[in-house]
Amino acid sequence: MEDHAKRDFIALIFEGYLKRKAEKRLYQRDSEIPQMIIALYYHTVQNPYFNIIYNNFKRNYLYNESRIDEDLSDEERAGLSRVYDYIKSYDFSKQKFDIFVEALKIHELLYSACPEPSFGGSLRTSSALLMNSEVEVPPAEEARAYFQSYIGKVLPKVDLDNPISIFDYINACIYVTTELTKAQPFSDGNKRTFRSLLNLMFKQYNLPPIYVKTRERKEYKDALMKAFKNRDYVDLQQFYYYKICDAIYDLDILPDLKGQENAKGDQKVKKADFPN
Repeated sequence: MEDHAKRDFIALIFEGYLKRKAEKRLYQRDSEIPQMIIALYYHTVQNPYFNIIYNNFKRNYLYNESRIDEDLSDEERAGLSRVYDYIKSYDFSKQKFDIFVEALKIHELLYSACPEPSFGGSLRTSSALLMNSEVEVPPAEEARAYFQSYIGKVLPKVDLDNPISIFDYINACIYVTTELTKAQPFSDGNKRTFRSLLNLMFKQYNLPPIYVKTRERKEYKDALMKAFKNRDYVDLQQFYYYKICDAIYDLDILPDLKGQENAKGDQKVKKADFPN
């Protein structure tokens, strides 16, 4: 079965997903719907259109990503754009992925368009706070040591013969990036850095980049705080499962359907111009 046919099949499943979403019956803590869609997508669509996916991501959702925590300057938005150009071009078959190295690279790119680009990639040396929360942030030296402990640390591999092993990988990525965000190894830009790192991690196994819309800020932050304070990751994992599903549809399935419709329209024009 060709990729177009596989996407058409997944699109049919998404009709129910979108209907439940419109009726506000979708986002439930114990729902298995997103896991079913993610597993189906991962095991059937072997060649995602990553160039198209990341172009759609930057064009439609970078605005939301840059406003989850604060309004960013033009220079910081330019840096965020460079981050996703880097992720788009990243080739896991040729580049050796390392959590510590890639997080430093992403942070460096975030501030590469700012007046003092050397701020990017430098670890904090003073105390830090997680704004609008009571979460205790470790001292700078402890945060640096924790961050450096990820040098060479390997994420779990996905077993192609085990449909649910992709979730072991997704959950590990969520855990790592959340714990690093809590440690705050950088003086600024930690959340942006580790959300971007999460999307880079997702790309390794053909998952599209997730985005958090402005109207979802409260749900996202509530789930994040529960993970920070209580080490309860269930809400955050479920939130990300739904975001992966949204990204699959918005960034891959829907543009492909539109492309097929446009192609059919072109064929009709050609038939009209050259009748039998």
